Amino acid sequence: MITLDLSEAVRGCENIQRRLSEITHVVDHAGDLMEHWERLMEEGNRHGILAGTDKDGDPMIPVTYRPTYAQKRAIYAGTAKPILPTLSQRLGQHPRKMRGEFYGRGEHMSGLNNNLTSAEYRRLDGPPLAPRRQFSRVITNVETTSFQPEEHGYWLVTLTWKQVVSKTGYSFLKHLFDGDPPQPGPRDLRGVRPDDVAKMQATILPWAKLTIRELWRETI
Repeated sequence: MITLDLSEAVRGCENIQRRLSEITHVVDHAGDLMEHWERLMEEGNRHGILAGTDKDGDPMIPVTYRPTYAQKRAIYAGTAKPILPTLSQRLGQHPRKMRGEFYGRGEHMSGLNNNLTSAEYRRLDGPPLAPRRQFSRVITNVETTSFQPEEHGYWLVTLTWKQVVSKTGYSFLKHLFDGDPPQPGPRDLRGVRPDDVAKMQATILPWAKLTIRELWRETI
C-alpha cells in the first residue's frame, strides 16, 4: 500500500494550508482527483508492462520459452519481424488500439476465457506476462476503483485484475506475481511504479489550488 498525504504535498505553502483547513471536510471534494489517479494507475500499469517492468519499475525476468528456437535463429540472422497478435488473438480489435477491451469468462475468438494455446504463447514475442502486448489480460482486465471507507475520511484507490483465469476458471496471476515454482522468479505487478507515484503526488497541489478557488470563499 502507498500513502499520499495532503499535508505533505502542500507543506511550505502557508496560505494554501490555512485555506484548506478552513474548508469543512475538504477531502470529501477529492473525487475528481481520485478518478484522475485511477487513470494514472491504469496507464502506468499498461506502460510499465509493455516496457517489461515490475511494480518497482525494474525489468522483469525474461521469458525463456518465447520466442521459439526458430524465431531466435531468425533474430540472430537479422531476418526476424515482430510477431504481432493475430485478428483472433486480439479478439477482432484494431491492432493500433492503446488498450484492448475487457474479456472475462465465456467463449471468445481466442479460446475459453480468452486463453491462448501453448503454441500461441510460444510464438508470440510480447514482454513477460503480456505476450499479446496491449491485448493481454494483465492490461485489458484491469479494474480501478476509488472510494472513502468512512464518512469524511481518507480515500482508497485500488487497481485489480478481474477474471484472469485458466480454462477451468482458476485465478493464476498470484502464482506469477509470487514466482511460485516452476516460475523462475516473481514478476510482481502489485503496486504503483515510482514514476507513477510521483505523477500522482504532483497533482495534489494543483487540485488544492483549484479547490480553494472553488470553495474557500464560501467559508468566509
